[in-house]
Amino acid sequence: MPSTYHRFVFVLFDGFSNLVLASALEPLRAAAGLPNGPQISWDICTIDGSPATSSSDLVITPKAALNAIPDPTHIDYLVVISGYDMRHHLSSRTRARLQNAAQHARTVIGVDTAAWLLASCNMLAGKSATIHWQELDQFREQFPDVTVLTDRFVEDGKMITSGGAATVMEMMLHILARQYGPAVAFDVSNLFVYDARHQRHGDPNISARGADRLHGPGADNVRRAVAEMIAHIETPVALKSIATHAGCSLRSLDRAFQDNLQMAPGKYYQMLRLGRARDLARSTDMKLADIALQTGFKSHAALSRAYAQAFGTTLRAMRSKRRPAAAIGT
Repeated sequence: MPSTYHRFVFVLFDGFSNLVLASALEPLRAAAGLPNGPQISWDICTIDGSPATSSSDLVITPKAALNAIPDPTHIDYLVVISGYDMRHHLSSRTRARLQNAAQHARTVIGVDTAAWLLASCNMLAGKSATIHWQELDQFREQFPDVTVLTDRFVEDGKMITSGGAATVMEMMLHILARQYGPAVAFDVSNLFVYDARHQRHGDPNISARGADRLHGPGADNVRRAVAEMIAHIETPVALKSIATHAGCSLRSLDRAFQDNLQMAPGKYYQMLRLGRARDLARSTDMKLADIALQTGFKSHAALSRAYAQAFGTTLRAMRSKRRPAAAIGT
């Protein structure tokens, strides 16, 4: 067992996902708690030392501000975690402190939507990266100097990026296996009932993102279909084409969706698009007409009708209740 000590510094931003934080932190806690486990420590901080509020209103009190952590020149892994509203966190102070900490870190990790922050700090220029699947298209458009991939996590030099909670857990197990050996990663994965089948890279029958916990009849067809739907949010394709891509008939696909998700594939596809519209309305200042175009609706009116039928409210009403954006430059 390697005795090398590794220090992780987590940087939280308001709107972070509790599940993403747990998926990144709990494997470290579990590894350190193993008999003869590795020496690992971690610090939780924010840019200015203020408490961070998660997307579900859980408040985390940090150990310190990022520029005030003990021994700031010894950071093995700088782990940046952001969720909704990452665009509103890009103050000059945030950029300066992230860039300074990254200079001292051996490895910089951006999870969920944090790749957006890292790219805004010019840390991903000329590199490959990924981000939460809902932000892939916007991320690609905003940062043309980044090669955007849909892999579960991406390593390029000292930079590692990952999407949602399931991919973060997989990334952390990968890091544990590399640093401390496969036995440590295996023991940790067993503690979390992690399904090693989902580590099969390059298997065309396993979608790159989501739907990993389906076990009913036709689950593989559903996984392939969902991956195709996610790839065509802005330009929807016919369900017959999706069924063909999934390797089954439209009737079989409908039955598989009902068995696994208790929902017709067309309804599920629409909910994916409406969910993306909701996230864009909540986290950007885009016009609703533009949001409609980005989510495959012919017009703002068509989007509004579908959204109201699905959620019993309007995008305008939802947007009016969102948290005020933080002042840029503060």
